[in-house]
Amino acid sequence: MKQTIRLPDMLEDTAFWCRLRTHFTGNQWNWIYYHIIGGLSIEEIAIQENTTVEAVTTWGRQVAQAKRIITNQGGKTHELY
Repeated sequence: MKQTIRLPDMLEDTAFWCRLRTHFTGNQWNWIYYHIIGGLSIEEIAIQENTTVEAVTTWGRQVAQAKRIITNQGGKTHELY
């Protein structure tokens, strides 16, 4: 069963995360959700997603290459990570 990550209060802006999610593939989003938001290790994500560490690392590289700048509702610009 997949884990559900409890977001810190500052990350509970559902609309923001829904907008962000539209910019990434399913696997890239899994990396963001589990690694950046949830704090899981690459190894834990690989187990969670029933894949290899190399595959998860590739998802992370793809997210890093995207270098997307995101804007929250307050109009402040932030790097993804």
